[in-house]
Amino acid sequence: MERKNILTEEEEKQLKMALATNEMYEKTKEEAKLRGDTKTIEQVELAQKDILAQLEKLGYNNEANKEKQANLQSKKSSGTSLASKKNNYGKSIYERLAEEKEREKEKKIEKIESMDIKPEPIGTESNSDEIIPNISQSMYNDIDPDTQYDLLPLPSNGECYRNKISRVPVGYLTAYDENLLLSPNLYRDGLVIDFLLKNKILNEDINPDELVKGDVDAIILWLRATSYGIDYPVTVTDPDSGEKFDAIVDLSKFKPKEFKLKGDENGYFTYILPHTKAEVKFRYLTRKDERDLDTLSRIENKAMRSQDIKEMSKKLKNLMESDKMLDIKDKQYFLEVTRKMEKWASDIDKTGDTLEFNKFITNTLEMQIMAINGNYDKEYIREKIMKMPASDSIKLRTYILENEPGIDFRVTIQKPENLGGGSFETFLEWGDFVFWSIA
Repeated sequence: MERKNILTEEEEKQLKMALATNEMYEKTKEEAKLRGDTKTIEQVELAQKDILAQLEKLGYNNEANKEKQANLQSKKSSGTSLASKKNNYGKSIYERLAEEKEREKEKKIEKIESMDIKPEPIGTESNSDEIIPNISQSMYNDIDPDTQYDLLPLPSNGECYRNKISRVPVGYLTAYDENLLLSPNLYRDGLVIDFLLKNKILNEDINPDELVKGDVDAIILWLRATSYGIDYPVTVTDPDSGEKFDAIVDLSKFKPKEFKLKGDENGYFTYILPHTKAEVKFRYLTRKDERDLDTLSRIENKAMRSQDIKEMSKKLKNLMESDKMLDIKDKQYFLEVTRKMEKWASDIDKTGDTLEFNKFITNTLEMQIMAINGNYDKEYIREKIMKMPASDSIKLRTYILENEPGIDFRVTIQKPENLGGGSFETFLEWGDFVFWSIA
């Protein structure tokens, strides 16, 4: 397979996140095999095809990996790394990802190559021009006449997508779907909603991963309310006393937020930064983007362990030295503990996976911003984000958040009499666990 010798920074980012997702799918498949759950295996393999195709597109195989590692080593020894050439912000998270241990990558590669699955061409990516294909009326003719479904309006009004699809056919939950809802491993791996969406969105051309979060929330809200009733049990905390208590929320009260923005032909929106006056084209993150962002955060949190361990070791030393109750034996014990902690941190440092802080803000902006002043080049955008004045950054993020399509999850909770009665307003937490109480 023909490929570039050196992956770009953006490709390194896609590669790492694809590997992390594939590893999660593999783990779920292994557990399903132990249970003899062939249906779950089939569903995982179906969901896995896009990831395998993405890995193939990136040229990720044994030979390519060796070639890439040799390239990275050559760049390191010559002192001409991408980070040192392009900016003064230090190595990006994506470049550090490419320097992970050879043994771990080889194991993942062998898993992929051993699968007897022929990847299909990638249908869409997060920044694809074909986020959701056009739906013709004839598509509804393909739905089984015995299948009960409804056409759900999307909170985004379709403005986040190239073809402005504003309604999707969604089937009602069935007894078969409850098999998914009763799979603890799917909850643990964060896959239950993904499989549910793939089963219940009746247009196979729509990839649930490419729906924006607010539209996904609306579909799941409808499925939950129509299948198990509008009464939704929650545990809330009284803001006055701090006491927790159980309450029932009426799901029929939640309505879509008014969405007034108009997307361009690609589903992108325009904002002029107030300080620099630069024109920004941004998009709202999809379900896939949200998962990728979570993966990046976990990677960065792992990279921050060394710094955390050093800080804990330092605090422990200070406490030990100032505490007059400890005898010599105890001090020797804690001194040995701090030495082990320092070695732990040192071992992490040797891998090169060290980071002093999480880059959640810039990571999110890199996913959201598609162009600045008409320039769509990813490296150009990254440089501009790193140098963006804080006043512009917070204004842009506030604008995106305040205009985000979705459901208004504000709710008024009535306090029990033993806590003084009355009420308070809060937000309903809504995520992958909404069917857990049923399961």
